Amino acid sequence: MRARIARALVDWLGNAGARLLHDRVVVASADTMFGPTQVVDVHDASGAPVRVLEVDGTWQSATYLDDSWCELVFPYHRLFARAMGAMGRRPQRVLMLGGGGYAFPKYLVAHDPDARADVVEVDPAVSRLARDYFLLGRLDQMSPGSSSRIRTFNTDGRAFLDGDAGLPRYDVVANDCFGALLPTRSLATLEGARAARGRLARDGIYVANVVSALEGERSRLLRDVTRTLGEVFSHVYVIPCSTDEPDVEDNNVVVASDAPLELEGALEPSPEPAGAVLRD
Repeated sequence: MRARIARALVDWLGNAGARLLHDRVVVASADTMFGPTQVVDVHDASGAPVRVLEVDGTWQSATYLDDSWCELVFPYHRLFARAMGAMGRRPQRVLMLGGGGYAFPKYLVAHDPDARADVVEVDPAVSRLARDYFLLGRLDQMSPGSSSRIRTFNTDGRAFLDGDAGLPRYDVVANDCFGALLPTRSLATLEGARAARGRLARDGIYVANVVSALEGERSRLLRDVTRTLGEVFSHVYVIPCSTDEPDVEDNNVVVASDAPLELEGALEPSPEPAGAVLRD
Protein backbone atom coordinates (compact mmCIF):
# COMPACT_ATOMS: atom_id res chain seq x y z
CA MET A 1 0.00 0.00 0.00
CA ARG A 2 1.72 3.12 -1.12
CA ALA A 3 0.85 6.66 -2.08
CA ARG A 4 2.19 8.29 -5.23
CA ILE A 5 3.35 11.84 -4.53
CA ALA A 6 2.64 13.76 -7.72
CA ARG A 7 3.08 17.42 -8.69
CA ALA A 8 2.73 18.60 -5.07
CA LEU A 9 6.07 16.91 -4.39
CA VAL A 10 7.68 18.93 -7.15
CA ASP A 11 6.36 22.10 -5.50
CA TRP A 12 7.80 20.94 -2.17
CA LEU A 13 11.20 20.29 -3.75
CA GLY A 14 11.22 23.76 -5.27
CA ASN A 15 14.35 24.89 -7.06
CA ALA A 16 16.45 22.61 -4.89
CA GLY A 17 15.29 19.52 -6.79
CA ALA A 18 18.53 19.08 -8.72
CA ARG A 19 20.58 19.47 -5.53
CA LEU A 20 18.50 16.86 -3.74
CA LEU A 21 19.35 14.28 -6.36
CA HIS A 22 22.92 14.52 -5.10
CA ASP A 23 22.05 15.21 -1.47
CA ARG A 24 21.00 11.66 -0.64
CA VAL A 25 22.16 9.45 2.18
CA VAL A 26 20.72 5.93 2.21
CA VAL A 27 20.08 5.02 5.85
CA ALA A 28 18.54 1.57 5.38
CA SER A 29 17.33 -0.81 2.68
CA ALA A 30 14.78 -3.62 2.68
CA ASP A 31 12.79 -5.80 0.33
CA THR A 32 9.05 -5.19 0.67
CA MET A 33 5.91 -6.45 -1.04
CA PHE A 34 6.08 -3.44 -3.36
CA GLY A 35 9.69 -3.74 -4.40
CA PRO A 36 13.10 -2.55 -3.17
CA THR A 37 12.67 0.04 -0.44
CA GLN A 38 15.13 2.55 0.95
CA VAL A 39 15.13 4.99 3.83
CA VAL A 40 16.80 8.11 2.44
CA ASP A 41 17.89 11.33 4.16
CA VAL A 42 17.68 14.54 2.07
CA HIS A 43 16.96 18.24 2.63
CA ASP A 44 13.95 20.18 1.40
CA ALA A 45 14.07 23.44 -0.53
CA SER A 46 14.53 25.44 2.69
CA GLY A 47 17.39 23.23 3.86
CA ALA A 48 15.42 21.34 6.52
CA PRO A 49 16.54 17.71 6.99
CA VAL A 50 13.94 15.22 5.80
CA ARG A 51 13.82 11.41 5.90
CA VAL A 52 11.96 9.72 3.05
CA LEU A 53 10.57 6.23 2.57
CA GLU A 54 11.33 5.45 -1.08
CA VAL A 55 9.46 2.42 -2.39
CA ASP A 56 10.56 1.13 -5.80
CA GLY A 57 11.71 4.62 -6.74
CA THR A 58 8.60 6.43 -5.45
CA TRP A 59 8.66 8.76 -2.44
CA GLN A 60 5.95 7.24 -0.28
CA SER A 61 6.24 8.93 3.11
CA ALA A 62 8.45 11.44 4.90
CA THR A 63 9.30 12.99 8.24
CA TYR A 64 11.28 16.02 9.28
CA LEU A 65 14.34 15.21 11.37
CA ASP A 66 14.63 18.52 13.22
CA ASP A 67 12.29 20.15 15.75
CA SER A 68 9.44 19.77 13.25
CA TRP A 69 9.65 15.96 13.48
CA CYS A 70 5.92 15.60 14.21
CA GLU A 71 4.72 18.02 11.52
CA LEU A 72 3.46 16.97 8.08
CA VAL A 73 5.85 17.10 5.14
CA PHE A 74 3.53 16.36 2.22
CA PRO A 75 0.80 18.83 1.20
CA TYR A 76 -1.95 16.23 0.80
CA HIS A 77 -1.45 15.08 4.40
CA ARG A 78 -2.05 18.68 5.46
CA LEU A 79 -5.29 18.56 3.50
CA PHE A 80 -6.25 15.44 5.47
CA ALA A 81 -5.79 17.53 8.62
CA ARG A 82 -7.85 20.39 7.12
CA ALA A 83 -10.72 18.01 6.42
CA MET A 84 -10.67 16.75 10.00
CA GLY A 85 -10.67 20.32 11.27
CA ALA A 86 -14.03 20.88 9.55
CA MET A 87 -15.77 18.23 11.64
CA GLY A 88 -16.61 20.62 14.47
CA ARG A 89 -14.90 18.41 17.04
CA ARG A 90 -11.53 16.78 17.54
CA PRO A 91 -11.49 13.25 16.14
CA GLN A 92 -10.48 10.79 18.84
CA ARG A 93 -10.29 7.56 16.86
CA VAL A 94 -8.77 7.49 13.38
CA LEU A 95 -8.32 4.52 11.08
CA MET A 96 -5.41 4.89 8.65
CA LEU A 97 -5.46 2.54 5.67
CA GLY A 98 -1.86 2.42 4.43
CA GLY A 99 0.87 3.04 6.97
CA GLY A 100 4.05 3.86 5.08
CA GLY A 101 6.26 5.89 7.42
CA TYR A 102 3.31 6.51 9.79
CA ALA A 103 3.60 10.26 9.19
CA PHE A 104 -0.06 11.07 9.65
CA PRO A 105 -0.70 8.83 12.69
CA LYS A 106 2.40 10.29 14.36
CA TYR A 107 1.11 13.81 13.70
CA LEU A 108 -2.31 13.00 15.18
CA VAL A 109 -0.97 11.47 18.38
CA ALA A 110 1.63 14.21 18.88
CA HIS A 111 -0.93 16.99 18.57
CA ASP A 112 -3.80 15.51 20.58
CA PRO A 113 -3.20 13.69 23.89
CA ASP A 114 -6.52 11.87 23.51
CA ALA A 115 -6.21 10.78 19.88
CA ARG A 116 -5.76 7.15 18.93
CA ALA A 117 -4.84 5.81 15.50
CA ASP A 118 -5.25 2.29 14.16
CA VAL A 119 -2.95 1.75 11.18
CA VAL A 120 -3.60 -0.96 8.61
CA GLU A 121 -0.40 -1.71 6.69
CA VAL A 122 -0.36 -4.92 4.69
CA ASP A 123 3.43 -5.34 4.77
CA PRO A 124 5.10 -5.98 8.16
CA ALA A 125 8.45 -4.94 6.66
CA VAL A 126 7.11 -1.43 6.02
CA SER A 127 5.83 -1.19 9.60
CA ARG A 128 9.26 -2.21 10.91
CA LEU A 129 10.94 0.51 8.87
CA ALA A 130 8.48 3.04 10.27
CA ARG A 131 9.18 2.02 13.86
CA ASP A 132 12.95 1.88 13.40
CA TYR A 133 13.59 4.98 11.29
CA PHE A 134 10.65 7.40 11.34
CA LEU A 135 10.89 8.78 14.87
CA LEU A 136 7.84 7.14 16.43
CA GLY A 137 9.89 6.72 19.61
CA ARG A 138 9.97 10.48 20.07
CA LEU A 139 6.29 10.32 20.95
CA ASP A 140 7.20 8.55 24.19
CA GLN A 141 9.92 11.10 24.91
CA MET A 142 7.33 13.82 24.58
CA SER A 143 4.76 11.96 26.69
CA PRO A 144 5.45 8.47 28.11
CA GLY A 145 3.25 5.81 26.51
CA SER A 146 2.13 7.99 23.61
CA SER A 147 3.34 5.52 20.98
CA SER A 148 0.94 2.91 22.39
CA ARG A 149 -1.91 5.05 21.05
CA ILE A 150 -0.86 3.90 17.57
CA ARG A 151 -1.89 0.31 16.90
CA THR A 152 -0.73 -1.65 13.86
CA PHE A 153 -2.67 -4.28 11.94
CA ASN A 154 -0.59 -6.00 9.27
CA THR A 155 -3.39 -7.09 6.99
CA ASP A 156 -5.20 -6.08 3.80
CA GLY A 157 -7.22 -2.87 4.13
CA ARG A 158 -10.44 -4.22 2.67
CA ALA A 159 -10.18 -7.40 4.74
CA PHE A 160 -9.86 -5.21 7.84
CA LEU A 161 -12.95 -3.19 6.94
CA ASP A 162 -14.96 -6.35 6.28
CA GLY A 163 -13.64 -8.11 9.37
CA ASP A 164 -14.15 -8.13 13.13
CA ALA A 165 -17.38 -6.38 14.06
CA GLY A 166 -16.01 -5.88 17.57
CA LEU A 167 -13.65 -3.11 16.45
CA PRO A 168 -14.56 0.47 17.38
CA ARG A 169 -16.37 2.96 15.17
CA TYR A 170 -13.97 5.60 13.91
CA ASP A 171 -14.35 9.35 13.68
CA VAL A 172 -12.21 9.30 10.54
CA VAL A 173 -11.29 6.62 8.03
CA ALA A 174 -8.29 7.85 5.99
CA ASN A 175 -7.40 5.91 2.84
CA ASP A 176 -3.81 6.35 1.66
CA CYS A 177 -3.48 3.02 -0.16
CA PHE A 178 -2.07 3.19 -3.67
CA GLY A 179 -0.17 1.12 -6.18
CA ALA A 180 1.66 3.51 -8.53
CA LEU A 181 -1.00 6.02 -9.62
CA LEU A 182 -3.98 3.77 -8.91
CA PRO A 183 -5.87 3.47 -5.63
CA THR A 184 -6.21 -0.01 -4.23
CA ARG A 185 -9.13 -1.34 -6.25
CA SER A 186 -10.92 -3.17 -3.44
CA LEU A 187 -11.12 0.07 -1.43
CA ALA A 188 -12.26 2.25 -4.34
CA THR A 189 -15.34 0.23 -5.26
CA LEU A 190 -18.94 0.70 -4.14
CA GLU A 191 -18.58 -2.26 -1.80
CA GLY A 192 -15.35 -0.82 -0.38
CA ALA A 193 -17.04 2.54 0.22
CA ARG A 194 -19.89 0.82 2.04
CA ALA A 195 -17.43 -1.11 4.16
CA ALA A 196 -15.62 2.14 5.08
CA ARG A 197 -18.90 3.87 5.95
CA GLY A 198 -19.80 0.92 8.15
CA ARG A 199 -16.70 1.60 10.25
CA LEU A 200 -17.54 5.26 10.82
CA ALA A 201 -19.24 6.91 13.76
CA ARG A 202 -22.52 8.64 12.88
CA ASP A 203 -20.86 12.00 12.18
CA GLY A 204 -17.57 10.53 10.92
CA ILE A 205 -15.80 11.36 7.66
CA TYR A 206 -13.95 9.40 5.02
CA VAL A 207 -10.88 10.93 3.36
CA ALA A 208 -8.80 9.55 0.51
CA ASN A 209 -5.82 10.66 -1.54
CA VAL A 210 -6.59 10.39 -5.27
CA VAL A 211 -3.92 11.20 -7.86
CA SER A 212 -5.83 12.50 -10.87
CA ALA A 213 -6.38 15.54 -13.05
CA LEU A 214 -9.34 17.75 -12.18
CA GLU A 215 -10.43 18.14 -15.80
CA GLY A 216 -9.95 16.49 -19.16
CA GLU A 217 -9.03 12.97 -20.19
CA ARG A 218 -6.91 12.33 -17.11
CA SER A 219 -9.73 13.18 -14.69
CA ARG A 220 -11.54 9.87 -15.15
CA LEU A 221 -10.22 8.33 -11.93
CA LEU A 222 -11.36 11.28 -9.82
CA ARG A 223 -14.78 11.27 -11.48
CA ASP A 224 -15.18 7.53 -10.89
CA VAL A 225 -14.14 7.76 -7.23
CA THR A 226 -16.44 10.71 -6.45
CA ARG A 227 -19.35 9.12 -8.30
CA THR A 228 -18.87 5.88 -6.37
CA LEU A 229 -18.64 7.63 -3.00
CA GLY A 230 -21.73 9.66 -3.90
CA GLU A 231 -23.72 6.42 -4.02
CA VAL A 232 -22.87 5.80 -0.35
CA PHE A 233 -22.42 9.22 1.31
CA SER A 234 -24.68 12.28 1.24
CA HIS A 235 -21.84 14.74 0.57
CA VAL A 236 -18.61 14.40 -1.43
CA TYR A 237 -15.94 17.10 -1.74
CA VAL A 238 -12.63 17.41 -3.57
CA ILE A 239 -9.76 19.47 -2.11
CA PRO A 240 -7.04 19.75 -4.75
CA CYS A 241 -3.42 20.33 -3.85
CA SER A 242 -3.30 22.73 -6.79
CA THR A 243 -5.69 24.10 -9.42
CA ASP A 244 -3.00 25.77 -11.53
CA GLU A 245 -3.04 23.07 -14.21
CA PRO A 246 -6.37 21.24 -13.88
CA ASP A 247 -5.62 18.84 -16.76
CA VAL A 248 -2.42 17.56 -15.10
CA GLU A 249 -2.42 14.69 -12.60
CA ASP A 250 -1.89 15.80 -9.03
CA ASN A 251 -2.81 14.84 -5.48
CA ASN A 252 -6.42 15.51 -4.51
CA VAL A 253 -8.06 14.76 -1.20
CA VAL A 254 -11.60 13.45 -1.56
CA VAL A 255 -13.80 13.87 1.51
CA ALA A 256 -17.11 12.04 2.02
CA SER A 257 -19.60 12.46 4.85
CA ASP A 258 -23.28 12.23 5.67
CA ALA A 259 -23.29 15.78 7.09
CA PRO A 260 -22.36 18.93 5.16
CA LEU A 261 -18.87 20.29 5.83
CA GLU A 262 -17.39 23.74 5.36
CA LEU A 263 -14.08 22.98 3.70
CA GLU A 264 -11.82 25.79 2.60
CA GLY A 265 -10.68 25.30 -0.98
CA ALA A 266 -13.04 22.39 -1.64
CA LEU A 267 -14.71 21.81 -4.98
CA GLU A 268 -17.98 20.04 -5.57
CA PRO A 269 -17.48 17.07 -7.95
CA SER A 270 -18.31 18.06 -11.49
CA PRO A 271 -21.55 16.40 -12.71
CA GLU A 272 -20.38 16.41 -16.33
CA PRO A 273 -19.11 14.15 -17.63
CA ALA A 274 -20.30 11.72 -14.98
CA GLY A 275 -17.96 9.05 -13.73
CA ALA A 276 -18.74 5.37 -13.39
CA VAL A 277 -19.66 3.51 -10.26
CA LEU A 278 -16.77 1.15 -9.47
CA ARG A 279 -17.71 -2.33 -8.30
CA ASP A 280 -15.90 -5.40 -7.00
